[in-house]
Amino acid sequence: MHFTHIEHKPFQWIHATGSFVNRCDLDIFLFETRALVVATEREEDRGSGMSITNGAAILATIVMQKYRLHPKALFWIEHYPEKELGGKKIYRMAEVYQRVTFTYQGNRLVVPQWESLDKDGAQAFIDALKIPRMVSRKP
Repeated sequence: MHFTHIEHKPFQWIHATGSFVNRCDLDIFLFETRALVVATEREEDRGSGMSITNGAAILATIVMQKYRLHPKALFWIEHYPEKELGGKKIYRMAEVYQRVTFTYQGNRLVVPQWESLDKDGAQAFIDALKIPRMVSRKP
């Protein structure tokens, strides 16, 4: 199946309540009738600002509006890479994937809900999106 892959590394955004710039990495996969966005936290970037989890609704709304994505055909995954805490490999935090669903209200995505995925689950979810299906484009 054909799809378009857009990378923003880093993607900069401003939360509606703040005046500071936030950064994350985005991988946007545009399929025929659906779109998948993988937002990756830039934890090693001290100036990255708000986390992708805390800014999920506004970040998803910005991406949806910028790329004119239909909210019912938008799939969102948050990705936190594996990291070591303490600088001396004292503690290793595993890689985390979460599927995030939103309620569409007006022209915004609101009320994020998180569902944990392991790496295999995230890949299976991405692969399933590649299967063609019809999506209603009603408002």
